[in-house]
Amino acid sequence: MPRSSCEDANSDWEAPWVTYHRIINLTQRQAIEPTDAGALDKILEFGLQSASAMAALWLLLGREAWCGDRIAILGYEGRRGDLAAEVIAETGLDGTAYYDFSLGSSAQLAREVLVERGICSFDTLTSKGVELWYARPCPEVPRAGVDVVAANLDRGEVLDPAQFGDSRDLNLAAARGGYGGVTTALAAALAASNRGGSRGGGDLRSRDPFVGSWAGDRVGVVPVAQASDFIDVSAHVRTLLTEAGAARYDVSGGVVTRPQPT
Repeated sequence: MPRSSCEDANSDWEAPWVTYHRIINLTQRQAIEPTDAGALDKILEFGLQSASAMAALWLLLGREAWCGDRIAILGYEGRRGDLAAEVIAETGLDGTAYYDFSLGSSAQLAREVLVERGICSFDTLTSKGVELWYARPCPEVPRAGVDVVAANLDRGEVLDPAQFGDSRDLNLAAARGGYGGVTTALAAALAASNRGGSRGGGDLRSRDPFVGSWAGDRVGVVPVAQASDFIDVSAHVRTLLTEAGAARYDVSGGVVTRPQPT
């Protein structure tokens, strides 16, 4: 897709007074409210929810629209130093960018890519003049026909969907990646305002230094072969998600499966 497909910002976007986090493309100064893609807005809500906000991010990172841009998940407890000095200098945004309401909205783009790929459909409900979005996962998701990993292009690290019990297919990883899947792992990697441990309700209960370590870096979802010489950090992330109570895995003969919560 051409980069112009991202140019759908709403100049009259209202401040998200009741949300906890925003998914922010620092390079393009665009944001996605998890609630605008049918998800709840705490890390342990949208991070664990399949076929919604993190799925949209995964798909956008898998095409020219956002691939290779600087990405972070920033919350209301964000601190300036949550992003590196070079990121702040380059983008003009720091760890408090949750409060920067001059950013454009990519809410429509997020919903469009989810519907276009057959991941989910959306229903709306208007309450007190506010339009609320509800994602309905599609029972059958078409394969994209390309196997991918999430790659930190600055650090040379990857998150492999297969190591979280997901398919490596671009579409299937997006659709099925909830509760400990690769999109949960990506949320942990980008959660800048969860660095050093939880700062608010619904945060990931982990002090592992990996949490938030990708925030502000250049990130993409790329074909497996393009990241063949990168370091796979998936096993470590599986461990931290398990210890934080955000996932369960069974590993046998090198094959990872992910029992669903009961």
